[in-house]
Amino acid sequence: MTSSAVLQPALSLVLEALKEIRDSQEKTFRVSRATLNRLLESRPIHNVPDIAAKAASLGQVRDRVCVCMKCPHLARSRTQTVFGVGNPDAELMFIGEAPGADEDARGEPFVGRAGQLLTRIIETMGLSRDEVYIANILKCRPDMPKGAPGNRPPTPQEMQTCIGYLIEQIEIIQPRVVVALGATAVEGLLGARGVMRELRGKWHSYHDTQLMITYHPSYLLRNQSPSEKRKVWEDMMAVLEELDHPISERQRNYFL
Repeated sequence: MTSSAVLQPALSLVLEALKEIRDSQEKTFRVSRATLNRLLESRPIHNVPDIAAKAASLGQVRDRVCVCMKCPHLARSRTQTVFGVGNPDAELMFIGEAPGADEDARGEPFVGRAGQLLTRIIETMGLSRDEVYIANILKCRPDMPKGAPGNRPPTPQEMQTCIGYLIEQIEIIQPRVVVALGATAVEGLLGARGVMRELRGKWHSYHDTQLMITYHPSYLLRNQSPSEKRKVWEDMMAVLEELDHPISERQRNYFL
């Protein structure tokens, strides 16, 4: 993380404090250094050092992931590892199963068609990709037979081998809510495969973090039923409520 990104919350606080002084005085706006110092002391800047520390810790895990050889067959076939992207201090974290071809090429999770739909969902929630954190259980694309199109889901053994990295990411970020995208992600996180229509829309717990299960965006690309799309959006409204985010009337009536 750059120093400017770390200092941005501090700059915003200073500007807000100056605006309050300006709006509260009829005389020409002036502020002394002593007054500004008192304001900053009475309204401490929270989380700036924490965000920097979290980013540094994630960077250390990323460095280990980049050279990981725990699954030799995946290490041989990958273009690069796909660690995760977003805010290291995010309240909300989305977790998928594994990178596909697009993600393997770019080194970033959820950048293909399913990723574009996930971005739309996040933005309709009133957030951005930069505000949340997005990762996969597997950090390498599952290998495919040479010349075979498409992607395959990771095996239980592959997920068990790689899950430690994701656990470290969750422990560092400490999100308030984790969203598991699809049955394979649920299997990787909870160790059991269930029927999605029975699992989704209900709160679970993962390492003392609230876990919401919903359909993977790729499912919605295959199934264009408005009722299925609405289910995912209802799950996201439940997430917003859990995070104490306001929900507008337009959002409540929204269909993906």
